[in-house]
Amino acid sequence: MIAHHMMALFWGVCLVTLGQMTYGEASVPENLDKSIDELKVYYIKDDRELHNAHPVFLRFLKDIKVNLEEPEQNLLMSIIMDTYSRIFTQMEKDSQDEATKEKLAHVQEHLEKLQENYFPGKSAELKTYAETLWAIKEDDPVVQRKALFELKRVYREATQLKNLKNKERRRRQARITKKQKS
Repeated sequence: MIAHHMMALFWGVCLVTLGQMTYGEASVPENLDKSIDELKVYYIKDDRELHNAHPVFLRFLKDIKVNLEEPEQNLLMSIIMDTYSRIFTQMEKDSQDEATKEKLAHVQEHLEKLQENYFPGKSAELKTYAETLWAIKEDDPVVQRKALFELKRVYREATQLKNLKNKERRRRQARITKKQKS
């Protein structure tokens, strides 16, 4: 009976740990999270335009998962990351505050590292998505604030796509190794 309870406790701890690891892999790193929050305080005041039902990036996230294959998902997320980079470069140029410039550069470093994990694919739908994303005006203060407002969710989605890609690669490698041993 005690062994049964100990085994149940063991598996419970394993499941909680696994859940935290899964969430942790798809979350925004603490130092990046802090920089984003500080930038939000600096840029976003009581802004009604943020909630006008016209998100800048979030509208693409559902389509990414539902309508696109993995290589296409990676390309579109790479385009989104590139668009964020253009927006934050413009915000950095426009800023007079050195601390804000440093935070924007810090955020861009994280985005660049994340973007390195995506590889292009081909699709007619992607061209439409890409043209829409490339048409985003990075010097528009409303777009800048909306992009900042949406960044954590977009970052989490990009991280989840990256983690799925790594899991698939490991599965393929395991299958190849298993076949080689047979």
